[in-house]
Amino acid sequence: MYIVCPDLEGIFVPEIWISVSERTGIKDLSLTTRDIPDYDQLMKRRLEILKRERLKITDIQRVIQSMNPLDGATKILEWIRERFQLILVSDTFVEFAGPFLEKLNRPTLFCNSLI
Repeated sequence: MYIVCPDLEGIFVPEIWISVSERTGIKDLSLTTRDIPDYDQLMKRRLEILKRERLKITDIQRVIQSMNPLDGATKILEWIRERFQLILVSDTFVEFAGPFLEKLNRPTLFCNSLI
C-alpha cells in the first residue's frame, strides 16, 4: 500500500494568507513560509498584523468561504484516492481548511488547530 501526502495550499487550493492579503489590502499578510521559514516568527508577525488591523478570525473565514479549489484539484484528488491512500498535510489550521475540505470531497487532512 502506498500513501500519497501532498501539501494542501498552493497545490490544491490557493495560498490562504495571500488571498486574505489581496482581499484586505494588507500586503504584509501575503508573506508565507517561503518568505519567513521560521513558522513561529511568521505566525507571531501575522498575529501582530491582525491585532493592529483589528481583523478577527471571522474576517479570515469569510475570505476563505469565498475561495475555490484550484482548477483540476478535485479531479486529481479523485484519481489519487482511487489508486492510493491520501493524506493532505498543511501548515494551515483546521478552522481555516474546513470550507476547502467540503469542496474537495472531504479528504483526510493533517494540520494545526487554533485550539
